[in-house]
This record gives sequence, structure tokens and C-alpha cells, in this order.
Amino acid sequence: MIVTAVLIILSISLAFYFRNYALNSSDQKLLNDLERIEQEILSQHEPVIESTKVITEENLIIYQDGQFVSSNTETDRSVFNYILNSEGLQEDTFFVKDEENIDYMVKVLNMTQYYDTDTMLIKYSDMSPIYKSIRDITMIISVSAFVLFIVTTLFAFILIQRITDPLIDLRNASLKMASGKFQKLEVKNFDEIGELTLAFNKMSEDIKGNIDNLEYEKNLRESIFTSISDGIVFFDESNSQIYRNKEGNTWFKEISQHESLIEKINECIIRCRENFESYSITEELDTDTYIEIFFTPVNYAESKTGVTMTIRNVSHEKKLETMRAQFISSVSHELKTPMVMVTGYTEALLDEIVTDPKEVKNMLSIIKEESDRMNHLINELIEINKLETESGLFNIKVNDLNVLMADLQKRFDYEMKKNQLNFRVKNRLNNSLVPFDYDKMYQVFTNLIDNSIRYTSDGDTISINIDETNTHVVITLSDTGIGMKASTLNRIFERFYKEDKARTRGKQGTGLGLSIVKSIINGHKGTITVDSEYEKGTTFIMTLSKGEQL
Repeated sequence: MIVTAVLIILSISLAFYFRNYALNSSDQKLLNDLERIEQEILSQHEPVIESTKVITEENLIIYQDGQFVSSNTETDRSVFNYILNSEGLQEDTFFVKDEENIDYMVKVLNMTQYYDTDTMLIKYSDMSPIYKSIRDITMIISVSAFVLFIVTTLFAFILIQRITDPLIDLRNASLKMASGKFQKLEVKNFDEIGELTLAFNKMSEDIKGNIDNLEYEKNLRESIFTSISDGIVFFDESNSQIYRNKEGNTWFKEISQHESLIEKINECIIRCRENFESYSITEELDTDTYIEIFFTPVNYAESKTGVTMTIRNVSHEKKLETMRAQFISSVSHELKTPMVMVTGYTEALLDEIVTDPKEVKNMLSIIKEESDRMNHLINELIEINKLETESGLFNIKVNDLNVLMADLQKRFDYEMKKNQLNFRVKNRLNNSLVPFDYDKMYQVFTNLIDNSIRYTSDGDTISINIDETNTHVVITLSDTGIGMKASTLNRIFERFYKEDKARTRGKQGTGLGLSIVKSIINGHKGTITVDSEYEKGTTFIMTLSKGEQL
């Protein structure tokens, strides 16, 4: 549009310039001719201008003393009529059309000052050649302007496209960048637009790199916080939650159901922020579920203080603490009775209250039996501790289950006959070679069979069945004894847990045997479960891997 306007203005200006130039040139030529004629007439010093001058000069009219002297052509008459019809000539140059509608420029030179009467020299010129030249020049200018318009428009289009296309690409890339999509633009030129494109690509790479770093740090932080077993909740200055990890979200939903705990948490947050000190509280959410909540002040912005709340499940610690107390109580109770008996009988012997050799021997026998009982208890406690703390305690290698079963039958043959029990072993394995620790598994079956003997009656049966799956050996030890109540099944592997003494045959154990069994099976990376029906019998089911490496 600018180029078009400039070309139009320039074309019009040039057309007017050449028109005015042509007209001025014609006017000047007529003036020069009149001045020349004037000099010639004045040089003759005649009172009247000779009429012959009209003949020698082309297109000349002489006006003197009210008379026109000319060649009397149609053009001369048109000039006469124009002058006669004019109320005094206002200008010395004017235009006249003849009968053929041809324009003529007429120039008048007043010579009245040289004569006693009004005298003028009039000369005219045909404007047709001038107009034709003006039209030709105007046409040339118009054609040139049109050609220039086409050329400049094409050039401007190419130039604008060269400029705007990269700018449009930059705009589109910027909009995509705003929506999170990054792209690298092609640098087509090395001008200012090309440098701008290079700068944009560099900026895009830097922004993408920064976003990737922020995203990586965010994901890393989120992964770290998610992997933490503790719940994390962050409160800003207005007590609004602006972050919760997965555990924090779970715990806070549960905490929200306890209004009194929510009020206590809000009080701790306010106190933590105001005093800029860390606090902690321990609360019981429900039965066997305890949480410990830590409040830590954090300066997260200029003059702004938030609070990080860490929620930790301490139910296991509470359970361990309870178990520790129960363990100490159970050990104390188990040791107290034999210690009292040993102390009492020892004092009786030292004080010579008993002097009869048979009674002395009976007391010493009781002291020995109670000492053995305490020693057995201590040994079992040491055994459990080793099984749970020393991972290299097991010597697992390929052994023959048939050999183990044969040894067990020899070991319990006398006791089975003594207690009138049936003992059966059935092995359905295609290959009885299985990786296990022979001594530890011997101890497992010894404890389980001893346990079964105590809870069976004459005529009952204790059986061991060995089956297999593709990956495991399944060993089932069953008895047809008195069984257990359903309420006790989930406690039989606890330390010091014992069934009702009145329901057992012979001496009651220490309550550690089944705990040792479970620890040994766990050491083999196997499993042990129990199924029992009261007055019908009990079944222990063990699984061991067939793999050579555990």
C-alpha cells in the first residue's frame, strides 16, 4: 500500500511537472519570439508597424489603433473574437479553441508605451504537439509506474514473506511453548530475523532444559517423599495444606475422622509456628494403631513460616514394647518357680532341716530337675535369638528326606509305643533329595512331634505326608489328638504361649518350641501354617523350596 501510494503520487507529480514544463516552454518560446519581433520593430523607428511583418512571421497578429493585422486565418479570427469578447485582457497568456476544437496558446506583448495609440503584438502556437507529448509522457510515466508497481509489489511480497514467515513461525512456536510444546525452528537466513530465530531456539532450549530440570527435581522429590513410609503434610502460613505425599494423604484422611485430634494438631501447628520450635505428640487412633506426629517449622519464603507435619506409624514399636514387657514378664515367671524351688530346697539342705538320705536325694533330684528346666529355657531363648539375628546360622545343602524320616522314626519309636500312638510316614516325592539344613529340620520335626505327643491320647495317630508341586515340597504333620480352639490358632507361634496344662499329657513345655519351629522355617524361606479342629486333631503344613539356592 505504501509503495502503491508513493508510485501514484510520484506519477501524478511527474505528469504535472512535465505538463507545466511543456506549457512553460511554449509560453517562453512565444515570449522570446515576441521580444525578438519587438526589437526588430523598434529598430526601424516607424510610427506605424508595417503589415508585412505579419507575412514574414508565422502566427503573428498586430493590434494597433483599434485595428487587427493578420493573415486572416480561421485561427486568427478565433483569437480576434476571444480578445473582442473579453472585457480587457487580464493575463498576457491565454488559450483559445478554433472551430476544429484545437487548442492554441496565445501570448500578448503590450507595446503601447512606444506608440501614441494602443499597440500589441499577439502570437499564438498550436498546442496539439505539446498535448500529444504530454499524453505520451503521461502514458510512459503511467506504464513505468505500473511496471514499477508490479515489480515493487512482487519484491515487497517476497520481502514481506521473507520477513513475516519467520515471524509467524516464531509466533506459533511461542504459542506452542506457552502450552508446553517445544520445537526448534529452522534458520533460513542469517539476517536480523535469523539471529532472532537463533536466539529463540537458544531460549527454547534453555527453558525446556530448566523445565526438565524442575520436572526431574519435582519427580525426584515426589519419588523420595512417596518412598518414605512416613506421612508428610506441609501447611503454609495460613494453615492451608499445599503438599501431601501418598502416606500423608492416607493418614490425614484417617486423622480427619477424629475431631479432637484435629483440634490438637491445629494447636500444635500454631504453637510451632509462633515459637519456631519442633513438637511431637503420640496418639492412639484405634485398637493397636498408634501414630507419632512431629511438627517442624520451615521458612519457605521471605518472612513466611510454614510447618511440616510428619506422621509415623509406631504401632509396631508399641507392639514390640508390649511384647518386650510380656517377654520379660514371661521369662521372669518361667524362671521364678524353679528358682524358688531351687532356693527353698537348697536352704533346707544347708540348714539341715532334712537329714534323711532318701529325702536329701529326692530334694537334690528336684534341684537338678529344676536347674535343667532353667537351663533348657535359657538354651531355647539363646536358640531363638540366634535364629532371628544370625543369617549365616543355617547350613542348607541337598539332603535326603527319606533319611531324615528314618531317623525320626528311630528317635520316636520308643515314645510312640510307650504312649500307645501310631506313627506313620508317607513320602510321595519322585526325588527325595531336597535342599535343607538337616539338623535344623530335625529340630523342627522333633518339636512338632513332641508337641503332638503331649496333645494326643492312647490309640491316636501321628502322621507325616510329603507331597510336591512344581517348585515346592509340601510336608504335612497331622495328629488325631484333642486339637485346638479357633481362638488360639493365631497365637500358638508366640513365645511362651501355652495351651491349658490340664489338656496335656506329661510335662508342659516352655512355650518356645513352636516359635523356634517358625524361625527355622522362615530361615529356609519357607512357610508354616496350622489348621486345627477342637476334639478332632491338628495339622501343621510346611512348604520348602526345591531350588538349590535359597
